[in-house]
Amino acid sequence: MAESVVPALTSIAEEEEVVFDDTITDPARLKRFRTTAKMIHTNAGKKLMQSVKVGEDRDTVRALRALYVRDFDSLEKHHDRYVQCNAPNCSQDDFDGERDWIQAVIYDHQAILAKCDDYLVQTNPKPASTVSRASSRHSSVSSRQARIHEADRKEREAQLKLQQEQDETRRREEEDAKIREAEDYKRKVEKIGAKSNQEIRET
Repeated sequence: MAESVVPALTSIAEEEEVVFDDTITDPARLKRFRTTAKMIHTNAGKKLMQSVKVGEDRDTVRALRALYVRDFDSLEKHHDRYVQCNAPNCSQDDFDGERDWIQAVIYDHQAILAKCDDYLVQTNPKPASTVSRASSRHSSVSSRQARIHEADRKEREAQLKLQQEQDETRRREEEDAKIREAEDYKRKVEKIGAKSNQEIRET
């Protein structure tokens, strides 16, 4: 095996601060956190692919794979939090753009994991029949996980859209109530004014 190109199995997430705090609601800050998390995830993927390319030992590759998956989970949390807090400012086109963005990330993530898993299967000292079954199981599990992931994401997007519509409805109701209140007050003032004018004329 080639000499390890990864001197320490540490994620970039341990080198740069990426805050995940569910009390933060500022979309600008959340977007910056997501950008940093995306950079961390991308670099982790590059490290993983480099280890496969140079023929790292299986333990090193598995450790890098675990870090890559962990960094994706972190990125996904930051993405979901950003979309959730930015929902009131988003149009349907914005939601579609965010969906396409994370789907592209997921596609690249799955592709790198597939290459990594193929390498682990190929370097696994097991009989060919066992390797074939393991590869088939992995393909089936990956496909099922992708479908579940997509279904969950669609459900979250639907919930966000519903929340946005409910917020808009509530805002309109509040505005309508204020308008009615102002109109009632105006009619009351006009009525008082008309009554005063009538009393003046009668005197």
